[in-house]
Amino acid sequence: MPLPAAWRRSLEPFLEVLFPTKCAGCRAPGAIWCDGCRLRLVPVTSLVCLACLRVFPAGGDGDRCGPAAPHAWAVAVYRAPLDRAITHLKYRPDARLAQALAQSMAEVYDRARLSATCLVPVPLSRRRLRQRGYNQAEVLGRALAGLLGLPSLPSAAARIRETGSQVGLEAGDRWANVDGAFAADASLVRDETVLLIDDVHTTGATLAACSQALSQAGARRVLALTVGRA
Repeated sequence: MPLPAAWRRSLEPFLEVLFPTKCAGCRAPGAIWCDGCRLRLVPVTSLVCLACLRVFPAGGDGDRCGPAAPHAWAVAVYRAPLDRAITHLKYRPDARLAQALAQSMAEVYDRARLSATCLVPVPLSRRRLRQRGYNQAEVLGRALAGLLGLPSLPSAAARIRETGSQVGLEAGDRWANVDGAFAADASLVRDETVLLIDDVHTTGATLAACSQALSQAGARRVLALTVGRA
């Protein structure tokens, strides 16, 4: 049975002595995401149109597909040390790491002058959720929602078809894997500008399929934001 929150807080100093915090990126003792790793990130300075998958420079002509086209932004290139931090978050629901990464996501949100009315994390399949016990995109979304003052709606999108892992698949196979895999709740997203949250943008197949489901459910527009972009 999980310990009550007050007990956990009282035990934290003792646990820190027994199991000191190490950086998820470089394993140095101290913070869960150290300043050195944060400064090593390679910022992503472009956006991707999820309708046509073209890449545009930030502040460029990314609206060529229309003002309502879904666009995707990211914090940094998916490579060391960010890849290690995201792997850590995939298998440990570490609220401290999520908060640190969400802070960088909030900075991108502000810098790009994005404007959303709610956040929706990309959902996991039921099978993967049972195996892992949580959705890392939902953990990130909850942290980011607190920073942006927006509601997080984890039940607004669902996987309606079981999909295999995207890891190791070629681009075409990734698209086929998630085609028609998502549905959205119109009662939650109709007329909303949705900020779709995930940890990594690889080919964009998952983000595009999920954004399409949200648009079909009546979302006014879908914007996507990830921590890493491959």
